[in-house]
Amino acid sequence: MSRRGALLRAAALAVGLPVLFPGALPGPRVVSADDHLSVHPAFQEAPGGAVRHPHLSDPAVQLAALDRRVVEALRAGDAPLWNPDLYGGAPLLADAQSRPASPLTLLKALLPADLAQDLGVSLILLAAGTGAALLAARLFGPAAALAAGFAAMTGPFLHVWLLHPHASALAALPWLLLAIEARHSLGVALSVFFLISAGHPGSAAHGLLIALAWAGLRRGLPALAAGGLAGGLLAAPLWLPFAEVAAGSTTAAARVGGALDPRQLLDLLWPGWLGHPARGGWSGPGVWADGQLHPGLAALILALVGARGRPGAALLGGWALAIALSVTGLPGPVAHGRLGSFAALLPALAAGAGAARLCPRGAPTWRPVALGLLVLITGAWARRDDQGSLPAAQHAPAPAPWALALARELGCAPGAEAPDIGCGRVLGLGWAAQPNTGALAGLRDLRGYDLPVSADTHRLMAALASPPRAPWYPVDRLPPRPLLDFAAVRVVLSEAPIDGLPALDLGPSPLRAHALDLQAPRAFVATAWRAVPGPDAGLRQIAADPQARARPPVELPAGLAPPTPGPPGWSAVPLRERGASRIEVALPDGAPAGLLVIADAWAPGWTAEVDGRPSPVLRVGGAFRGVFLSEGSRYVQLRYRPPGWTWGLRLGGLGLLGIGLLAWPRRRRPG
Repeated sequence: MSRRGALLRAAALAVGLPVLFPGALPGPRVVSADDHLSVHPAFQEAPGGAVRHPHLSDPAVQLAALDRRVVEALRAGDAPLWNPDLYGGAPLLADAQSRPASPLTLLKALLPADLAQDLGVSLILLAAGTGAALLAARLFGPAAALAAGFAAMTGPFLHVWLLHPHASALAALPWLLLAIEARHSLGVALSVFFLISAGHPGSAAHGLLIALAWAGLRRGLPALAAGGLAGGLLAAPLWLPFAEVAAGSTTAAARVGGALDPRQLLDLLWPGWLGHPARGGWSGPGVWADGQLHPGLAALILALVGARGRPGAALLGGWALAIALSVTGLPGPVAHGRLGSFAALLPALAAGAGAARLCPRGAPTWRPVALGLLVLITGAWARRDDQGSLPAAQHAPAPAPWALALARELGCAPGAEAPDIGCGRVLGLGWAAQPNTGALAGLRDLRGYDLPVSADTHRLMAALASPPRAPWYPVDRLPPRPLLDFAAVRVVLSEAPIDGLPALDLGPSPLRAHALDLQAPRAFVATAWRAVPGPDAGLRQIAADPQARARPPVELPAGLAPPTPGPPGWSAVPLRERGASRIEVALPDGAPAGLLVIADAWAPGWTAEVDGRPSPVLRVGGAFRGVFLSEGSRYVQLRYRPPGWTWGLRLGGLGLLGIGLLAWPRRRRPG
């Protein structure tokens, strides 16, 4: 296909954007799920609010907080390595959906929120549609392009997960298959990089599985091997920190794995056969999103027409196999119930084969255009309720006044930092305040919602509420007070009053805020300590000892000679955060020897320097950080740089070298 033809087809597909989403183009409306914020307490002064689609909460109430932390780091020129908002602090790259290298995240770092959202949605739809159109045109001829492109743009997986990282991964798949088809190793490398950097490991795994099968059947394994290695290495700084945490996670399978309920295959008979949450009902079993399989009536009919030929039949057969595997399941911690929906790109290509059969050479020009428009219209109808747009004023709304006042009270609001004691934490009881959403208002909850969760985080959550219920970790009753004080939890949020705790008057609010120690420090120096054999013992001791700050339990590595402890006692010291991954502590003149405790989560990858000299970061109280100080120490700096990031950068350099070799022009031998 000529370059001019490819551009014309991409321009033709762009006509479908206002049909799919009037809000997908820059203007007064935004494709958004932020109506879910209207029912969250951090954005309310009184209970109420309504949502149009109850199953679309994650982009607003879970992922937006991660995006915010990543964008803040990118704008500051930092790597988004650490998230201080959840669990007392947690790795940010390792959460798997932080997507710092995704084009959509980069748009958010460069543009206003509503414009970035609209352009990001348009980019996903156009990327998926254009890639499928070019691939179908290569396989079946120009007449296949519009039908395949519009079928891909209206595919079920793309629309159900449009505001998630999953959709970005799917948008890279047709380009990867096209590069394999063309034996273009550089194109394979770039497509693999974008597939992985989209931000969802499960979707990336499914994309690579389909690409491997495609390459095996189309004799493209050498191109996939060479390009896949280079692209995978280039993306190593993104996936290696995730793999590092996932390998030791106790909750890696908390919301993954499983299979598709066979009754959800009824969706293949008619779009929304089992109902739709946005229309007030879902009578189907299992997970609504995973069971959305219908590619649209016209696309399905054209795919059946295309199955009269061998290539089209192979594409439909591949989709049927993917659906069967989604029902039976596959080993491994991946949500394989989604594989059938993800693989709906294959019937979109088969629809292109059907259009090509109905538009042989010499057929009038209007015929493939009409078939393409029919696919667009029926596909848009099938997916009409999956997403929607809001007025721009309702996208990324401001938190409620009470939540902003509480953030100021805790020293966490911009311009209201508390360097003497550091930004303090809250703890929400029950479902009073989902932690990720509260983070949008500047509230740092000791709980969190994230996957995978490290074994260290899981241990801390178990100390708050046993047995722990991953990955949401609700806390129904007030945990031991000494543990909360040690962790710098200053306020407890709940729906009902808590006996014995004074209430804070923050203005109209659907929640009640109860004060603990409003001066609980994030950093303090203890002049005595006691050695413990492991983290469980350390957590038990601080949970049971109201004086744990005066003599905190600490794990001593083999060969470490600590300073001689003095009499029990402690004093708060100033703490400043320089971004999310660096902390500075200035000590007073004549400071005694002791143990500096930072009441933030311990994790591998934290390093410390005391007056410019390296010092080990110790695990204090089973879950927090500590550094030994000699007498007269003046300044301590802690940085987070996980081993996966360090090795990822090295492997990424090798990947960049591989990309350069693949891009190096080769001289053709004279014929």
